[in-house]
Amino acid sequence: MLANKSGRFHRLQWKLTLFYILTTIVVMILLEMIAVLGYYAFVNLNTNKVLAMQVGTVAQNAASSISGPYINQNKLDQALREWPAEFGAEFQGYSAVVDPDGEILAFSGDSMPDSRMLHIPDKVRLNIQSTFALVPTAAKTLRTYTAKVQDTVYIVAPIANNVEVRAVLVVKASHIHLASQTFSQFIPNAASFFGISLLGFLVGATIVGIAFGIVTSRSLVRRIQKFLTSANRWSEGDFSVFVQDHSGDELGQLGHRLNHMAGQLQQLLRTRQDLAAVEERNRLARELHDSIKQQMFAVSIWVNTGRSLIEQDKETAKSHLAEAEKLIGHMQRELNALILALRPIALEGKDLPKALSEYVRAWQGQTGIAAAFESFGDDMALPAIEEAFYRIAQEALSNAARHSGAREVTVRLECSDSITLMIRDNGRGFDELHIRPGVGLSSMRERMAALGGKLDIWSQPGKGTLITAQCYTRENQKEIS
Repeated sequence: MLANKSGRFHRLQWKLTLFYILTTIVVMILLEMIAVLGYYAFVNLNTNKVLAMQVGTVAQNAASSISGPYINQNKLDQALREWPAEFGAEFQGYSAVVDPDGEILAFSGDSMPDSRMLHIPDKVRLNIQSTFALVPTAAKTLRTYTAKVQDTVYIVAPIANNVEVRAVLVVKASHIHLASQTFSQFIPNAASFFGISLLGFLVGATIVGIAFGIVTSRSLVRRIQKFLTSANRWSEGDFSVFVQDHSGDELGQLGHRLNHMAGQLQQLLRTRQDLAAVEERNRLARELHDSIKQQMFAVSIWVNTGRSLIEQDKETAKSHLAEAEKLIGHMQRELNALILALRPIALEGKDLPKALSEYVRAWQGQTGIAAAFESFGDDMALPAIEEAFYRIAQEALSNAARHSGAREVTVRLECSDSITLMIRDNGRGFDELHIRPGVGLSSMRERMAALGGKLDIWSQPGKGTLITAQCYTRENQKEIS
């Protein structure tokens, strides 16, 4: 059971699911990193805006200290003293809470003015007036006003309740430095801020990745299994099975092309089978035409002549019928030789020397030509090599019987690292320069070329013919197989 579970997680469906999960997690982490770095860049490029956001937040928090009829002075003073450290802000200046009459209600920072009135630029006073003019709903939306005078920034934020703006928070700041501007200090703060959201993102990404992976990969795996089923049948030689995928995407197009290829292979196999059958029929037709047909014509002549003479000259008629009988016997031997040639050597369960020895003995009995067989070496060759040499010997002996007029034939076979077959006859021979090779010789050359071997034919008029076929059994084994 444990092995089955282990194999299951090696399947494509689970690999895709894991890939989806990891991809989603990596993307979410990258997005978090981009957000953190973006915030870091924003802080460094917009220091005044970040400080204004912090001042607005402090003003909203300070509203609870003056929301009632009385001011919680201690709480308000403490808030002004502590907020820069809480937000990681350092600057030179002050924080002050001012009422509508311009009187300072709370102060923190540089020395407090003796008149309890702030000495501020005119445009800052206009910002204070605009702040007191805000409606309460607008004042509670983190509204701030910023004015820059030389190197000093003045930030004004409303402190309001549900009814009115009770006071304003005025911050004067120069030489501003935020903790988030230092990368070594920014990373821990960012980690604490984004850590919780990142954990939530990772959990969500895992769930989404699993769901998406299972749903998507299951459909994909089912479609691929159809390809595997068809491919298994094709490997067994059955090209009648097609991929059943009719979608228009890349997999569907691949299935369509594979189906087209399977159809072409099936048609090619049928064509090759038909051509092989036609070629074999043509060969049989040539064999029958060159031997049996001519001999049957000769038999008919002897029989007709003998029949016409049977009343006039019985001895001559008997002689003609005896010749016809001899031709009929020769025809029988020719037919036996043809049948023997059709029988594949591989089906006989014999090695090449034994098969050739039996064939040469049978050929001698059929043709009446003296034949000797010699064999040397006992190295085994591949069946394809042995069958090719067997067919070459058949063709050479057939040519010797039909065309050479030989009285003796010698067949010599040597089997070692190379296999050599020599067929020599003492027939009339021929002039190699003035003879046109027939189908038999061409067939022998083609067989040797397919094995990477060579075929040599030597002949001279009156000196017989020698056919030598040779190929290497060791080096050609991989090619032939």
